[in-house]
Amino acid sequence: PPDRSALDAPRRRCKLMIPRRLRSLFAFSHDVLAAGIAWCAAYLLRFNLDLPQDYAQMMFERLPYVFAVHAAVFWVLGLYRGLWRYASLPDLQRILVAVGVSALAVPALLGLLELGVLVPRSVYLIAPVLLVSAMSGSRALYRAWKERRILGVIRYPEANQVLVLGAGTAAAALLKD
Repeated sequence: PPDRSALDAPRRRCKLMIPRRLRSLFAFSHDVLAAGIAWCAAYLLRFNLDLPQDYAQMMFERLPYVFAVHAAVFWVLGLYRGLWRYASLPDLQRILVAVGVSALAVPALLGLLELGVLVPRSVYLIAPVLLVSAMSGSRALYRAWKERRILGVIRYPEANQVLVLGAGTAAAALLKD
């Protein structure tokens, strides 16, 4: 007969363990892609979703510079040292600083290379707003999903609310228990 203690033990969920470097690379790729999408969306919003062909061509020609500047700034400013599970206000502050520096660096680089002459000024203002929304929103959604707050009220209606002071893996382990 099978060992009863093994059958009585609570079932543990199978978790996919992804190395931290791979998670950081995924987060980095997500943010750089979000920067490109924000750049393109800013053009579309500037022209009320009716983008002229010459501006569309210019948008795509400048996109590699946008990717490069954002990638360099995000990496140098250390946006990928923490985990999205513990996203907090200091992370939002780092996002705001990184996007702000990038918002200044992109027009500066395009101006130095004489590629920014025809870029609408409103694109330089709209893109950072969209990028901050995408980066902070994705982190907040991931944190809510990991904490199961989206369905937490439905799944555990009898649960008591508790305030846990502290951070890191010890607090996460306490919350799991």
